[in-house]
Amino acid sequence: MKLNITEFGTTFNGEEVFLYNLKNEFVDLEIISLGGIIKSLKTSDKNGNFENIVLGYKTLGEYEKNEYFYGCITGRVAGRTKDGILKIGNKIYELQKNNGGNNLHGGPNGLNAKVWKGDAKVSDNKGILTLTYKSPHLENGFPGEVDFKVIYTLEKNELKIEYFGDSDRDTYINLTNHTYFNLSGEAKYDIKEQFLKVNAEGYGWVDENTVPLKMEREDNFVNFENFQKLGDILQLSHKQVEIVGGGIDHPFELSKKYNFDIELKDEESGRNIKVKSSEPVAVIYTGNFLDKKHNGICFEMQDYPDIFNFMPEKAKIYNNKIEYYTYTTFEFNN
Repeated sequence: MKLNITEFGTTFNGEEVFLYNLKNEFVDLEIISLGGIIKSLKTSDKNGNFENIVLGYKTLGEYEKNEYFYGCITGRVAGRTKDGILKIGNKIYELQKNNGGNNLHGGPNGLNAKVWKGDAKVSDNKGILTLTYKSPHLENGFPGEVDFKVIYTLEKNELKIEYFGDSDRDTYINLTNHTYFNLSGEAKYDIKEQFLKVNAEGYGWVDENTVPLKMEREDNFVNFENFQKLGDILQLSHKQVEIVGGGIDHPFELSKKYNFDIELKDEESGRNIKVKSSEPVAVIYTGNFLDKKHNGICFEMQDYPDIFNFMPEKAKIYNNKIEYYTYTTFEFNN
């Protein structure tokens, strides 16, 4: 395992951003301290060629804009919070809106736009990067001063991301990573020829603003527990495919019956990814509104989106006695 730390640049606000490179024989990983963004993740294809399998930019300036949330930590609350209203107990918090009338991924200048403090090391042949950020009370409207910590651990062909949140008062937290994968390598072609398997037992129907409405238990556009070519899904005339711009942008309720929650494979390159999370839901997004449509796919492993409206009975509260903790692992093979 090799570790290399370099300066990546200075933000518009004058904050220095670092690039952390963790590399072993299986994975060559780059993460920047702005938003904990996975800038590059190289794995080998079936012929041994190492290529980048995530979407991103080249410059810090582009990442400061980052309208597609490439590779970043999203939060305090991932996804859309309807009308920007968060109700905890008897208190109503008005969140800053950045997606029509909704709060998306924590709002403007969310955790994705913060420069985190980094500490990287190699231990027992593991590459470990710890990022920390203190979010003040009512930042973007969210209650609680929260000490956030995200740990990336690279061991052999597996990347584990762990999320921690310690709040001084009742709050809600729902973090995820927003990396777009394309197993072709260097995005030589889009994701239509890649195959997806989702071990789920239902998914959330969404409205025109991609806010979840209800759980649908029938697999009538994604065949749960079987590999399906993404191109076959993306061209369906199903209303739920059309309503999100021609593709998937839905929460899937994971069955937890198998060793992995999601698998993605590309027969031409030979690459595949297996995803496992402590979280109950995967919001899957097929890049329907990227500059190059369907150029990548996101697996946003998280809690139920818009949970206080969608499934309030499952909502969790975090405070100085109950710490937030979740994890997701990505296994890379060829």
